Amino acid sequence: MNCTCNRIFLASVILALVVVSIVGCEINRPSEGSRKAGEHIANTVVAVAETDPVPQNKNEDSADDPAIWIDTTDVMNSFIIGTDKKGGLATYDLDGKQLNYYADGNMNNCDLRYGFPLGDKKVDVLAASNRSTHSVSLYFVKKGGVLEAADARVITSEMQDDVYGLGMYRSAKTGNYYVFLNSKAGEIEQWELFASGDKIDAKLVRSWSLGTQTEGVAADDENGVVYIGEEVAGIFKFDAEPDGSTEGKLIAMSTEENEDMHYDIEGLAIYATDSVNGYLVASSQGSYSYAVFERQGDNKYLGSFRIVDGDVDGVEETDGIDITNVPLGAKYPKGMLVVQDGYNYDGEELVSQNFKYISWEAIEKLFLN
Repeated sequence: MNCTCNRIFLASVILALVVVSIVGCEINRPSEGSRKAGEHIANTVVAVAETDPVPQNKNEDSADDPAIWIDTTDVMNSFIIGTDKKGGLATYDLDGKQLNYYADGNMNNCDLRYGFPLGDKKVDVLAASNRSTHSVSLYFVKKGGVLEAADARVITSEMQDDVYGLGMYRSAKTGNYYVFLNSKAGEIEQWELFASGDKIDAKLVRSWSLGTQTEGVAADDENGVVYIGEEVAGIFKFDAEPDGSTEGKLIAMSTEENEDMHYDIEGLAIYATDSVNGYLVASSQGSYSYAVFERQGDNKYLGSFRIVDGDVDGVEETDGIDITNVPLGAKYPKGMLVVQDGYNYDGEELVSQNFKYISWEAIEKLFLN
C-alpha cells in the first residue's frame, strides 16, 4: 500500500471511529449530571403503563407533549393524544396501544377543549403547534382515537421564531375559545377561535414576549389565568383574557432558587379538586422530576417527585405532561398523569421515545393529603 493509500485508509478509520463515538454518545443512558441534580428528591412513583414508541429512530428526540381526551359516555374508551415533533400525532388507548397515527407535520405541543359551538352542534377541538407549517393545526376529536382536520385554513403564526409551546383556554366570562402559542425566542400569541362554516378559523387577539425560550402552557379556565414556562427563568402567571395585562407574575420557588428545580422548565398541567383548588404540576427537565404547586392563591410550592423503574421503566428528561382528575377504572381511581419519556428503555435496550401513564392516587399519597 503506498503513502497516499495509507493516508486515505487512516482517514477512513478515524472517520469511522468518530461516527461510532457520536452514535455511542446518543444511545448511552441519560446524563449523570441531570440524574444527580434530582437524586436527593425522595418522593418517587412508578408508571402503571406506557404507550407504544413513536415511529422514529431511537436516537431521535421526537415524542413531546400529550393531551388526554375523556369519553364522557364511557370513560374507559378515553384516549391519549401524543405529539411527534419529527412527524405528526398519535392516539393511544388506556393500555398504551397506538390507535392511529397522523403524519401531518412536525407537531410540538397539543391541547384540547370540549364543547366548541359549531353550527347546531358541539365539538371537541384539539390544537397543535405545527413546526412544519409555522402554524396552529386544529382537529375535531372523535371516538376511537380519531382526529379529523378542523382548520378552515392554515393558521400561520406571526412570530419570527419557530412555533413551539401551545395551550388552549375557554373563558368562563365570555365562553370564547383561545389558543396560546409561543416560540423559542419567547414570543407569545393568543388566538381566538371561531366557527367558519363546518370548520374552525382563528384571529390573533394579543401578543407579547418574555424574552427567552418558552414552551409549557397550562390555562386555568375557571380562574381566568394562564401559566407559561420560561425555560431558564421559571413559571409566570398571566391574565388569560385577551384584554388582560401582559405583565406576568413569577411563581415563587419555580426557579433554580428551589433546589428541587433544575432547568429547563417544560410541561405544565393542572389537577383540579374543585372550581378553585387543586394543583399545578411542572416538569423540571434538568432534574428528571416534577414540581407540585397549589393551584389556588400564590401557588405555594408543595414538593417534587420522580418516576423511577418499576414494571415499566422510569422517566428521564420529560418534555410535555397532561393530567385528568376523571377516574379511569381501577388503575387510575383518581385520574392519571401522562408524561413524555426522553429515554425509553426495553430492559437495558434504548428504544424510541414514548409516553408513560401514572396513577394520580400514587402522587397524592406522597404529600398531597
